[in-house]
Amino acid sequence: MKIRLLILFILTPVLLYSQNSTKFDATINFFREREIKLNTVIPPPGFKVYYNCDSLLFMRGNFGDTIKIWTSGSDSYQSLIQFKDIIKNQSFGITQFVKSIDNDGRIYVSTYHQTEFIYRNDSLFEMGNSNPPASEPLTQLFDQYFFKKQIDKNTYEARLDSLHEIEEKQAVYTPKLIFSEKMFQNKKEVTPSKKLNFEGDTIELENKWTENGKTCYLIRINNKTKDGEKTTYAYAIDENVRFIQWEGCTVK
Repeated sequence: MKIRLLILFILTPVLLYSQNSTKFDATINFFREREIKLNTVIPPPGFKVYYNCDSLLFMRGNFGDTIKIWTSGSDSYQSLIQFKDIIKNQSFGITQFVKSIDNDGRIYVSTYHQTEFIYRNDSLFEMGNSNPPASEPLTQLFDQYFFKKQIDKNTYEARLDSLHEIEEKQAVYTPKLIFSEKMFQNKKEVTPSKKLNFEGDTIELENKWTENGKTCYLIRINNKTKDGEKTTYAYAIDENVRFIQWEGCTVK
């Protein structure tokens, strides 16, 4: 009995390695046949691709006083079968791409989302939806599909697309002030008026330094949800509004 258990203990990782190796080889062959490249996109018109020092992909486009960027929105592992559906998406290879392939053959897919800014009179405004949709329909949809298993994948995706279309039609995109050097002449934390920032964000100058002869700023945008939960995110920019943590690698 002990010998059987020992043999089973030895063979189990061997079998798992063999299965993973087979899946990995199948994924690699699929990519080679279709000439799919890792961590690579053909950017939308007007955009340029950058990689930071950690090889994180970033896209930026300048359109007059409007700046548009594409950054990671969601990442997920997909099996080869699931991935064959993903490559049918119109956005694949443009704003959706493969970051890497795991040893077990799973495919790490990244889907990017766009953020828009206006830079005018030395002030940076971020565009936001001042008429956001109610969260209940989306929460209910997630609950039906992921937890209660009441609907199939096709129904889920169709309803999700419908909710996104409704959101886009009802959206009212409004610029909100998130940075101006003059804001921080006497203090490091400012809450602009609702006229300048409709969401009532508190803007914090978290850090200021010089890099490659340029003045750089780390600005943090703080707020709270309706339920009182704190929210925060940040941008690091230089005096020319270059996103220094994403827009290329300047480390020598």
